[in-house]
Amino acid sequence: MIRETVSHLRDLPRYRQILASLMRYGYQDVVAALHLEGIVRPIERVALGDDVPPQDRARRLRMVCEDLGPTFVKLGQVLSTRHDLLPEAYTTELAALRDEVRPFPSDEAEAILKEEFGRPPAEVFARIDPVPIASASISQVHRATLHDGRLVALKIRRPGIEKVVHADLDILKNLAQLAEGRLAFLTPYAPVALVREFERTLKREMDFTIERRTMERCRRQFAKNKTAHIPYIVAEFSTPRVLAMEFIGGVGVNDREGLRRIGVDPAVAAVRGARILLTQIFEYGFFHADPHPGNLRVLPGGVIAPLDYGMFGQLDSRTRERIADLLSGLLSQDTDRVIRALNALEIRGEQVDSRALRRDVAELVASYSDMSLDTIDLGVLLRELIVFIRTHDLHIPPELVLLIRSLVTIEGVGRALDPHFDIAGELYPFIRDLSLKRFGPWRMLGTSIRTAEDVQRIATLLPDVLGQSLESIKRGKLTVHFDLQHFENLVRQLTRASHFLTVGIVLAGLLVGSAMILHVGSASLAYGGLSIGLVLGLWLLWSMSRS
Repeated sequence: MIRETVSHLRDLPRYRQILASLMRYGYQDVVAALHLEGIVRPIERVALGDDVPPQDRARRLRMVCEDLGPTFVKLGQVLSTRHDLLPEAYTTELAALRDEVRPFPSDEAEAILKEEFGRPPAEVFARIDPVPIASASISQVHRATLHDGRLVALKIRRPGIEKVVHADLDILKNLAQLAEGRLAFLTPYAPVALVREFERTLKREMDFTIERRTMERCRRQFAKNKTAHIPYIVAEFSTPRVLAMEFIGGVGVNDREGLRRIGVDPAVAAVRGARILLTQIFEYGFFHADPHPGNLRVLPGGVIAPLDYGMFGQLDSRTRERIADLLSGLLSQDTDRVIRALNALEIRGEQVDSRALRRDVAELVASYSDMSLDTIDLGVLLRELIVFIRTHDLHIPPELVLLIRSLVTIEGVGRALDPHFDIAGELYPFIRDLSLKRFGPWRMLGTSIRTAEDVQRIATLLPDVLGQSLESIKRGKLTVHFDLQHFENLVRQLTRASHFLTVGIVLAGLLVGSAMILHVGSASLAYGGLSIGLVLGLWLLWSMSRS
């Protein structure tokens, strides 16, 4: 049994610590289901098993994470965002882990600085505040002054965190494999895949060079935006373990009295913060995934300064358009469009009852049939969508989880500042602009060109493929497998696509030809061709929007 679950003998004490903590806080049933009681010493099982606190299981899970240190604190923070996996009681309790991480001693912080810069910190900085101004599961932040007088924030990685994290990740992967095989109710949630995604996220967050590049990218994106301020990086004092950045003063975004004291209307701060996040999401597709109040500062003049760039999400243009499709489908009561958007966003399940799915989507759509975008409570909508996803055992890609978390968080911050804050109203211009760009003439032309290139590539390969197939037939070695499921639907889609391609090619030729005729002479003939092209173009846009 030990050989099956422990990859290295040196990890055995940590296994015992993890399992003992689970038993201490009332999760003996989980340890028993994994058949791992034998790893915990009998004396520990007796001593800990009789000391189960009376708290509910959600609170006990938070206490387990606190007890086991930084890796598990971070895991709890990540799980607090997974409303698609855990009930609200668990996500709410685990969210409290964000503010309850003990700092490490200042002498250890100075030792790390000396290792990184090769000289005592007193020679590098004019002053370092020994008391950290923030402490998290991976790092803590100290205020410091450079010799040129600039005030900076030093983000320092916890000492020895690399070995601890790597050992804990190995253990978590082994436990996830056991859980996936022995706890049937966890199988749909793919524990192994979840741990792998967590491993990727955690390793990226531990490398401060990635966070540095993220901040530099954000500074370039918002260089001309007067309502946003991204802290600058002090490159000469930044390493993979230490990040030196501009110190940001101001007041916390949730400090209403502080905002008024510096002359900022809380309602204005709410709108500006939301617009910055929505710009990141829908314009750049690169967004802050943890915009809680502690990570948002407000400077005089109402300028918003986001902090902590360790966790960012990324969305390509197609995903952003599919999100717009999802919202538009809800508003237009188009059940098919909503289902297509869910599929396009890869929100799927392994065994889905398609009839029940369509029924529940229709009910969700109907509940918003009498609302416009500016009257929708986005937080309620997203929570209902999460309930729908959990009901049908659908799986959400990690980036969409981060997106939902960010939108819900920023709406909560906005509502705390202004009870009349309406994030859906702020969202509308971004959805509208996405739709306009999607059907813009240059975008359509680019799509037509790529489609034509694909057709040409297929036409080039087709003779060789047919020749090889005929040769296989002659030798009697051709094997053909038919899957006729949804075949008629596929034929209709291919036929429709070929019609669109034909019309697009004719339209492009008509426009180019009319332009050449107009340049040469015969204006009436050219304008006639352009008019026909306009009609064809409008028909093509209308047909594509319906499909």
